[in-house]
Amino acid sequence: MAERVELEDVTLAYEERSGPRGGPTIVFVHGLGGSIHSWWGQLAACEERGYRAVAYDQRGAGLSSKPPGPYSVELWARDLSRVLDALEIERPILVGHSIGCMISEHASVLEGDRVVGLMTIGGALQWRDEAAPVFEERVRLARAGRMDDIAATVVGTGLSESRRRDDPVLAGLFRDLIASNDPRAYADWSAATAIGRMSDPDRVACPALACCGEHDPVTPPNFAQAIAEAIPDARTAVVEGAAHWCHLEAPNAVNEILLAFANEIAT
Repeated sequence: MAERVELEDVTLAYEERSGPRGGPTIVFVHGLGGSIHSWWGQLAACEERGYRAVAYDQRGAGLSSKPPGPYSVELWARDLSRVLDALEIERPILVGHSIGCMISEHASVLEGDRVVGLMTIGGALQWRDEAAPVFEERVRLARAGRMDDIAATVVGTGLSESRRRDDPVLAGLFRDLIASNDPRAYADWSAATAIGRMSDPDRVACPALACCGEHDPVTPPNFAQAIAEAIPDARTAVVEGAAHWCHLEAPNAVNEILLAFANEIAT
């Protein structure tokens, strides 16, 4: 069950799993349309392997407060730093998805040596120019209350064609996850996501792992390679057969990549 942490101007929901193992705490940072619940597969795997793990709903998402925008990557990154303080997380491994990768990278730069690892899933240094009209359309549809139309599009890029065909239950639940977003807040999220980018990746002081789905049409493998080339101590990993939301589509594969990375840092 989600707990709440009160920050200066916002209440954020989070879930925490704990195991007997010491070492770093793994903190999950969702992207546009995501929530705590999109990380349940990862939380369970971390708990099973003995790691403390935390997933939280960012402002404007899930069970957290939804104050009026504008939002920004910088604002979300400051929220992340305050979550680390409030939950007394001293040695985090930050794991972001999509725009959550940019937020996690900003926080890594802000926090310096405090962050001991950074994993990006479906990340980008910055969006392609052709993404601008896509985000504009998301804003327009959300403000019109047409979250069902947005959800249909997101499922099409978030899961591979074969997974949508072979696992209609997952596709339906994923569609409901996106459609259940608050329309006004989702519009504010989309507007902020559109102008997001990583900041000073050469200043990331910790090891980094840029992960993506093999068939990700939003942030394909060359995007992960670009992140790895921009961060001093970084490498890539590709999840075979998966698309943009590979942590939902192929949780076991993503979990093995994540936990191997965490084990390296913990030793």
